[in-house]
Amino acid sequence: MSTRFLTIVLALLAVLAVPVAPATARTVSAPVQIFLEVYGDNQRKLAGMYGTIDFIDGNSYTYQFYLCRESSYSAAGGYVWINNRTTQRASYSVNWGNTTIPQCRYPAQLISATDYVGSTVTNVRFEVEGVNFSGSTATWLRNGFTYDNPYN
Repeated sequence: MSTRFLTIVLALLAVLAVPVAPATARTVSAPVQIFLEVYGDNQRKLAGMYGTIDFIDGNSYTYQFYLCRESSYSAAGGYVWINNRTTQRASYSVNWGNTTIPQCRYPAQLISATDYVGSTVTNVRFEVEGVNFSGSTATWLRNGFTYDNPYN
């Protein structure tokens, strides 16, 4: 019986001596700046979007940005699209926010999200929209930029 007990103890010690591989953490890309503005007549800034996007892996990302209305006739719009605008992930609309930032004349609204898509995200596009009013005509104007996912 003592030989059997010694064998079991030695087997347990051998198992405990095997190094355990460290847990793998998700790698997040370096933050990429979002700086978008849309202009109307006479180079009047209608709206702006300012923030960052971080890609977490091949199918998820996180972002945060300030959206502000300046001289847009109606609320400023902010849009998030994935995969060459095939899917709209989020739409935001603000008249005024609660945070003052240097890029905006009026208070901006902070917007943030983490999006786990569940399928491959090749790129994410952000767009900012404002309404230019000239005479009796209102025109929606947009400006955007597409950010490629470095994990794909």
